[in-house]
This record gives sequence, structure tokens and C-alpha cells, in this order.
Amino acid sequence: MRHGIRGVTTLIVLILFVSLPEFSRAQETKTVMTLEECIQLALQSNFNLRNSFYMKKAADFDVLKSYRGILPQVSVSVGRGEIETGPSEYLSNEPVGIDPETGNVIYEQRTRKIEKQTRSSSSAGLTVSQTVFDGGIWWNQIRKAKTDREASEYQYENDRNQVIFQVQQAYFDLIKQKKLLDVYEVAIERSRAQLERSQKMYELGATAQVDVYRAKVNLGNDRINYLNQKNIFEEAKKKLNLLMGRDPLTPIDVQPEFRIPGELPELEELFKTAWQHHPLLKKDLLSLQSSALSVKMAKGLNFPRISIYLNYDRFHESAIKVFSDYDQNYQIRYGINLSLNLFNGFSDYADIQKAELNRKMVREQIEEYKRSLKSEIHKTYQNYLSTLEMIKINEENLQAAKEEYRLAQERYNIGAGTQLEVREAQVNLTRAEETLVSTEYNAQLLLAQLDNQLGLSFTKVKEKLQK
Repeated sequence: MRHGIRGVTTLIVLILFVSLPEFSRAQETKTVMTLEECIQLALQSNFNLRNSFYMKKAADFDVLKSYRGILPQVSVSVGRGEIETGPSEYLSNEPVGIDPETGNVIYEQRTRKIEKQTRSSSSAGLTVSQTVFDGGIWWNQIRKAKTDREASEYQYENDRNQVIFQVQQAYFDLIKQKKLLDVYEVAIERSRAQLERSQKMYELGATAQVDVYRAKVNLGNDRINYLNQKNIFEEAKKKLNLLMGRDPLTPIDVQPEFRIPGELPELEELFKTAWQHHPLLKKDLLSLQSSALSVKMAKGLNFPRISIYLNYDRFHESAIKVFSDYDQNYQIRYGINLSLNLFNGFSDYADIQKAELNRKMVREQIEEYKRSLKSEIHKTYQNYLSTLEMIKINEENLQAAKEEYRLAQERYNIGAGTQLEVREAQVNLTRAEETLVSTEYNAQLLLAQLDNQLGLSFTKVKEKLQK
């Protein structure tokens, strides 16, 4: 009995072991995804957004690096060397005796020879220097680095909004292409039914054979349209997968979403929202502040630079002596140093003027971007309102096209109409369906585009992502 239970348990474990990887892969390659799920995955895996995050983190190290001006500079050196002197000759005044009359030493020139010599040299040193005053350059460097870091955070926010908008764009486009594929599939069914109807009427002698051939051509054209649309649909899936950082051939399907909100705020309110929330505008304002600090740093070069220093060196032929008997074989130098650049070929003056010009350029760029953004918001706003009107018109056109197609079929069935009239009505109906689908999802896209232009893409989806 125990052996039987143990065997059943083993079998269950083996089944779970085999099926768990498949279950895991099924979770990783979830087919039907909502818009929020696509956005969440893109925020985690999108290539451009990950690079933007790394750049934001790199700005933290720039801030750390900016403190080098106020912190002391410390360096240590250790050296070991050999000095070799080759054989040499030289003239030397050598004492040869003493003058008996004067008692002075008598010298004569002699040639002296020195054999090859080798001497060891060991040393160790510690140098410490500290800037006391540099015209405020170090302080402005720290402020500028922090300002640039904050600007990089706004750049990351903007890149995140852009990724969200791109995913929304790809998602809505995929839904649109899927619905258009359904439209062409229905068109094929209509053409196939019309071909069958024409064939039966021809067999009954109620129509000419040319109508059958025309129906076959119409069916073939609709099948071609379907195949072309299928390729477009597949490309739309690849694009969405790539934005989410996935393999482009990963199976994916989307849930149709269509919402048309009520009244939009007035244009002036939209402009105010953009001025308050758009990350790039905030980044540009910080860039203006950063350029002003660059001007101050350039002007700091006109002030004297004051620093203090301490240098401690040890030296001896023997390395052991260098690292022992610390009260011997050493040299200490310390003091204060003041330097002032009096003239360097107008380099400092040119740097100051360039920094001033750069600040003016940044200010002009801000104003130009605000004008450009205002124009884009106005354009999107007007296009959205026009699209809402187009949706109503297209809905009416679709109903009229359906009625036209129904009447054309009835006239053809009783022999009062022609195959050409039926085909024309069918084409009009398909075109009306295409136009309505495109217009509806263009409205969705325009809403997403407006959120992006206002800088609210992430804010709008954050609550849904947290659920």
C-alpha cells in the first residue's frame, strides 16, 4: 500500500515538474493584454527608457564629483630606483706637498678615474592640498551639478511620457488594424455570397455569365485587400512588442478599447496645464539656471586662487630606512599659495562672453519651445473636436451605406439592378466601415497625444498601473 501511494506521489511530482515550465512560459508570453499591462511592461523593459534611466543615475555621480573643489586633494607616492654611473675620467687639483717658504699646500692637476658605480634610491611621500578660495567656482560647480541632476530627472520623466504615448499609439493602431481586418473579412463574405447568388441566377437564366465573372473578380480583389491588411496587422504587432522590449514575433492580442470623454477644458486652461506640468519646460528652466551658474564660474577665474599645502617626503638608499626611524631622513614643506592670472590671451574674457551668449540662447529656446508647444496643443485640440464631428457623420454614412447595399441587392435579385450597382454599394459600405474605424481610433490617439503634450501621460495612467 505504501509503495502504491509513493508511486502516485512520484507521478504527480513528475507531472508538475514537466508542466510548470510550460505554465511559466505561458505567463511570460501572455497573449491578450490590456493597455495598462502593455504600458507597465514597456516602463520596465523599453530600451530607450532604460538608457534614459542610466543617464539619470549618472548625473548623481556628477554631483559627487563636483565636491572635488571643496574637499582636500591627497596623494601618496612610493618609489624605488637605481642610479648607475659609468666609468669616467676628469682633471682634479690634487695636493702634492707644502711650500716650505709659505707653508701653503701645493696643488697640481692630476687625471682621476672613477670606476662604474651603482647607488640605490628609495623614497616615499604624502601631499595634501586644500583650496581655500577660488572665486566661488567650487560652490557654483556643486550648484550646477545639482541643477543638472534635477534637469536629468525631468528628461527622464519626459522620456517616460514619450514611451507611454508610443505604446498607446501602437496599441490603438493594433486595435484599428485588427478591426479593419475584420472589415475586410466581412467584405470577403459579402463577395462570396454575391458570387453564389450570381451563379444561381445564371443557372436559372436570370442573369448573364459576365456577372459571375465580375463577382469572381470582386471576390479576388477583396481577398487581396484582406491579405494586405493582414500584413499590416502583423507589422503593428511587431511594433508594439518592440516598444515593450520583447521579441517582435511574440504572440500578442489586445482588448478593444474605445472611449470618448465629455467636453475638454478650454484652450487657455490646457496651456496653463502644459506650462505647469510639461517635463521639458521644467528641464529648460533648469538649463537656464545652469547656464547662469556657468557664467558665474567663468567670472570666478578673474579672482585670485588661494590654497594651502603640506608635503612630507622620506628618502634613503635603503627602503628599510624609509619606513623606519621616522625622526630621520625626511623633509616637510607646508605653506599657503596665492595665484592670480593677469593675462592669458583673452581666454577668460572669451569664456565669460560665451557663457553669457549660451544663457541667452537657452532663454530664446525656452520661448520658442513654448510657442511651438502652444501651436501643437491648439492643433491637437482642433483636430480632436473635428474628429468627434467626423465620427457622427461617419456613423450616419455607415447607416446610409448599409441601406444602399441592401436596396442594391434587392434590385439585383428581382432583376431591376445590375452587378455593377451591387459592387459599388458594397465598396461604399466597406469604405464607410473603414472610415468609421479609423476615425474612432484617431480620436483615441489624439487624446493620448494631447495628454503627452500637456506632460500628463504618466500621471493619467499611474493610478491604473498601481491597481
